[in-house]
Amino acid sequence: MSQSNDKTLQSYASRLQAYVEGAAPVVGGEVKDWIDSLLAGLKPSASILELGSAFGRDAAYIQGRGFTIHCTDAVPGFVALLRGRGLNARLLNILTDAPERTYDLIFANAVLLHFTRAEFASALAKLRAALVPGGRLAFSLKRGRGEEWSSAKLDAPRYFHYWERQNLPPLLRAAGFASWEIAGTRAGWLFVTADAPCVNAGPG
Repeated sequence: MSQSNDKTLQSYASRLQAYVEGAAPVVGGEVKDWIDSLLAGLKPSASILELGSAFGRDAAYIQGRGFTIHCTDAVPGFVALLRGRGLNARLLNILTDAPERTYDLIFANAVLLHFTRAEFASALAKLRAALVPGGRLAFSLKRGRGEEWSSAKLDAPRYFHYWERQNLPPLLRAAGFASWEIAGTRAGWLFVTADAPCVNAGPG
């Protein structure tokens, strides 16, 4: 794990309550529409993993739609908070660990934007490997160019890497995804859905 990610996680850990108080308490707007579109094609028995669940806002909404969701976070304080709210949660840092099983949907809202380009590519490969044939990875990124450290909202430094649509297909292809959709939002986000091949690749 890079120093930038370690420092970002430390900022979340030290300012956990500030993050919770500053975040929208319920799912709404474009994020709600995006999540609804992801759930529309899933069976009620679908297996769902959330990466970076934080205090469980998105997970609670998904669970309220009748789905079982497995929450994870790389910050122990968030995992404790999730469990205290009755959500199934465990510690997972996708840069140093890997999911223990495969899922129909892996959801990561505003998580992968904290990774460097190399970390992002590594995470994509791990997440692709954790999908069932035909499974889907859904994640959001901030649109823009370059990278920066920002203390906005938390009053503690967090690393951000910004992305444009045209930068993503080569990395998604290299990670083994068969197809993808990249939608821009009015608020400057990129909502990405990437599908694993419908059959596992055979021996090379």
